[in-house]
Amino acid sequence: MFKAVEMELIDRPEESSRLDIDTGAVEELARNIAARGLMHPITLNKKGERYEIIAGDRRYLAHRHLGLTKIMGKIINVDRKEVLLLRGTENLHRTNLTPLEEGRIYHGLMENVGMTVEMIAKETGRSAGVIKRRLDVIKMPESFQRALHKKSISLTVAEELWLCTDEAHREYLLEMACEHGVTKDVARMWVSDWKRSERSSPDASEEGGLTAGVYEEIPIYRACDLCKSAVEIRAAKELRVCSGCYGERDRK
Repeated sequence: MFKAVEMELIDRPEESSRLDIDTGAVEELARNIAARGLMHPITLNKKGERYEIIAGDRRYLAHRHLGLTKIMGKIINVDRKEVLLLRGTENLHRTNLTPLEEGRIYHGLMENVGMTVEMIAKETGRSAGVIKRRLDVIKMPESFQRALHKKSISLTVAEELWLCTDEAHREYLLEMACEHGVTKDVARMWVSDWKRSERSSPDASEEGGLTAGVYEEIPIYRACDLCKSAVEIRAAKELRVCSGCYGERDRK
């Protein structure tokens, strides 16, 4: 059933996988609605005398931004689990969904609806492998989640850096990755260098003492902006290119 619903009778979603709302996008949507009208009604679940948004939260916010008192809605009446399932699958169709937001959707479907990875895969058309990778984001440190949500690093880079089990060094590598921008291969090289350094670090001797050792600084690499090969950050030239590319540019 479709009907025009009073804005004051509508409640926004109680749980949302969206971590922030792009106010600029809402304002742009409001301008489009003001010019052409609402193209697609929002979906509302009837709750007594009120309604809860299942799909169309931004359209609702755009109407509120315009000061409108009514919005056209498609009215349904389903139980709580069906609401969560409909909202979760609807949210997966959003554009610019970050790995963290996608992981929160899958996690919500598992925790609140009781779905398995296989059930989610069948319902959403995503592969089980993709779903498991996004769920792994929920297990990552909060610093990694923030970086992924801000798109400071890619998921593949985060997965490589997460393999470093030294928390302090892992955070250092994350900071370097966010600051300089690195590829998956460079991130893997960083962690490999750390593992090699760990294996060669001094251990306790049989007598209980420590063997003498010399601290060896772990080199940090990033991708060359021109040829994309790994280059140690200290050796990178202007524009963050490796020495070979820098010399080639000068000859031209």
